[in-house]
Amino acid sequence: MDPGAHKVMGIRGDITLQIARIAMSRLAHMPRPLRLCYNGLILRMRGEQLKDNRQLRQAGIELIGSASPDADAEVILVAAAALKKAGIDTLSIDLNLPGIVGSLLASESLDNDQLNTLFEAVAHKDVSAIQGMSFGSRDTLIALMQCAGPATSALSAIAKLDLPVSARQQCRDLQEVVNILTKCGRPEWTLTIDATENRGLAYHNGLGFSIFVPGAACEVGRGGRYLIEGTTPETNTEATGFTLYVETLRGLLPEPQRGKRVLIAEGIGSGKAAELQADGYITVYALSEYSSGADEAKRLGCGWILEGEKIRIVAKL
Repeated sequence: MDPGAHKVMGIRGDITLQIARIAMSRLAHMPRPLRLCYNGLILRMRGEQLKDNRQLRQAGIELIGSASPDADAEVILVAAAALKKAGIDTLSIDLNLPGIVGSLLASESLDNDQLNTLFEAVAHKDVSAIQGMSFGSRDTLIALMQCAGPATSALSAIAKLDLPVSARQQCRDLQEVVNILTKCGRPEWTLTIDATENRGLAYHNGLGFSIFVPGAACEVGRGGRYLIEGTTPETNTEATGFTLYVETLRGLLPEPQRGKRVLIAEGIGSGKAAELQADGYITVYALSEYSSGADEAKRLGCGWILEGEKIRIVAKL
């Protein structure tokens, strides 16, 4: 509630859904698959256990209009490439299937309270609580929860389970994504699978993933597959994407190198500024109400000064 105008304000808690609306309206005429990138601030109602700040900057991409495992693999590879460009090579990519528990329980006759209790137990890895419940796929669910681990061994264990058709299809898609990541990946990457984990947001319904890096207590990125609902079921669109958490990453990255700042002693009349800018300098003009010597250059954080046609160093910054 706005304390001044006493009106309700709409504040976004996530950017993905906003991108989805734009894709289905203003960009509906664009050919699919549609690839978009974004960055911006969001505000969460509550912080998370290991990440209690509520205002976050998100930067990410969305790939809209493809339901293939290739698309899931592509966004993960783009996320890894973005981190590499930022100087982060060592990654742990944790893959999961947010919809697989629902697929297991689709034929069960559990009421809402029982389902909520069961999903809560799965989220907390509370096997003893699940063992205390009675439903047909209980043992399969517990076995699936215990298949977590390195990608190769986890997939091998999952393949031995008697899963319903929809769950088996999700596992096949997961296997294909792992194959692509293994082929295109790097030795510094670790691939793990925890099929019943659901770190993503509520709208994720296909393959999901979280990215962890050394030095960060929580994930630096998160993504997954989701469905964009159209005006009719025939116009529904599959999409997948990821978000990197800029504040979390900022604490891991080295201090950026300061640009080479040069004071233009002649002020704005100098014709040398464009040439210096082309050479990578940041130009700062000396203005008439201030001095234009070496002391002024140092005061403004400039390591160089241009006097006439000559540039000289005045300080090591």
